[in-house]
Formats: sequence, C-alpha cells, structure tokens
Amino acid sequence: MHDKRLWILSLFKNAKQHQKIKARLQQLEQQNKDLIFQNNTQKNALKKLTPQAYLRKIEIHLAEHCNLNCFSCNHFSQLAPQGFPDLEKFEKDIEKLAQITHKLISLIVFTGGEPLLNPNCKNFFAITRKHFPDSKIWLITNGILLEKQSKDFWESCKENKIELHPTKYPIKVNWEFVESQCKEYGIPLIFYDNSQIQKTSYKTILEPQGNLDCFHSFIGCHQANNCTHFKNGKIYPCSVAPNIHYFNSAFNQNLPITPLDSIDIYKAKDYNEILQFLAKPIPFCRFCNLAKWKSIGEWKTSKKDISEYLEL
Repeated sequence: MHDKRLWILSLFKNAKQHQKIKARLQQLEQQNKDLIFQNNTQKNALKKLTPQAYLRKIEIHLAEHCNLNCFSCNHFSQLAPQGFPDLEKFEKDIEKLAQITHKLISLIVFTGGEPLLNPNCKNFFAITRKHFPDSKIWLITNGILLEKQSKDFWESCKENKIELHPTKYPIKVNWEFVESQCKEYGIPLIFYDNSQIQKTSYKTILEPQGNLDCFHSFIGCHQANNCTHFKNGKIYPCSVAPNIHYFNSAFNQNLPITPLDSIDIYKAKDYNEILQFLAKPIPFCRFCNLAKWKSIGEWKTSKKDISEYLEL
C-alpha cells in the first residue's frame, strides 16, 4: 500500500510538472511567433526603404472607368467618368520611359478601371511591346468583355506576347470560351489569384484630415515601392495618389496632390533618381490609414458613399 501511495503521489507531482512544462512551451511558442512577426515586419520595412535595382512592376490604366461597381475601389474606378489615355501622348511617354529605364522594367501591367473598355487596346499593346521588347506585359481584366473581343485583339495579344491575368468575380463569364481562345492563340491565361478563388471586397480607409505619420503609412503599405503607377508622364509609388482626384470630385473633398507625390520622367536625371524616389514616403501617405485597411468578406457593390473610405 505504501508503494501504491507513493506511485499515486508521483503521478500528481509529474502531472503538475507536465502542466508547467506545457505552459512554458506554449509561452516560448508564442514568443517565437512574436519574434518571427517582428523579423518579417523589419524585413518588409527594409525592403520598402531599399531602392530596387530596377523596377519590378509598373501599372498603367488603359481606362479610368469600369463596367463593375466595386465597393471601396482603391483606384476609385467606380467614381471615375469615362476616360482613356491619349494614344499619341502615351507613345511619347512610353518611349521616354524606355529611354530613362534602359528598357529595364520586369513587368508592365495594363489595368484600370476595366482596360477592355478601351477600344484601342491592341494599339497600346503594340506601342508598349515596341519600346519594351523583353518585359513581361500583363492585362488585368474582370473578363466580362473578353467574349466580345475581335480576332484582331487576340492576334495582337499573341503577337505582342500579352499575358491574360483575369480576376474572378462572382459574375457570369464564359471562362470556357476564354480558355479556348487563349489555347488557340497561344496566350498565357493565369488567373490573378487562381481559378478557384473569387474576388472579395476590401475597405480602403482614408484620413481626410491628413494627420497620419507618413513613414508608418508607407512602411505598412502593400503598394509602396511595389505597385508603382505610371500616368501622364509621372511615376507614383501607389495607385491611390494618382487617382484621388476622383474621390475629391465625388465627395467634395480636398486631399491634395503635390509635385512631391510623383516623379516626372521628363525631369528626372536618370533611372537611379526614380528608384531612390520610390523608396521613401510621399506627402500623400499622411492620408492613408493603412493600419485600418481590411477585408470585409465577399465581394459587394459600391453605393458610391464616402463612408466606404472612412472608419466609422
């Protein structure tokens, strides 16, 4: 009996020790997660503040407006009137961009708005490929207008090596037709996320008073020094700043853009100056409340109300 009591007591003692060890392991596991998070945060900050060796990606609108009406679009396309880039000016700007970057841009992305609303896509494809023979060129689209494209469009995609990168929205699109066309013309078809994922809605939260810390907004921004935007001969570090005028006009606001928010390719002395510019905050960063940007779940349409861009 004495040995049995000692055995039972040892079980209780060991159980307590096991609980302490388990609690300590959980604590260490959480500390490890915190350290990994801090390390990744610092790495991301360092990456944003380090000038790129050359531009990995630059985005260009082929249309300002859209045939969808997305909630809180960070290009403000649901608020924009119909608009397309002027083809003659576009060619002049692309030629200058190629000159100053030595044609060294890894990826050029045609976006919008919905780029297929532009009836002259093939001309923009040809001009861009002429001046950037080695860059990847993507067309981002919601897919609605792909069935209506002429043979010239598909031939231009093939000739100019355009990759089709649709975003899958919860809308009716004949993807079988699109896949067959891409297969026929040898055009890469790669869904922007993947073919099984449908678009969700994201809330872009702004601070109209402009009292946020530019540095912290820049560091926390997934677009900064990554989703570079090219518009009217100027390069911006994001898509929000160059399109904020649609927000201002729709809601009678005044979130100003200054010459310091972009770099003019006609005034930049060289490629290095552009890359240095993109690796630092711009004054407009004070209007973006990046800490509050968030997914709101399944895709929804816009009511074109300012509340879609404010923290309520």
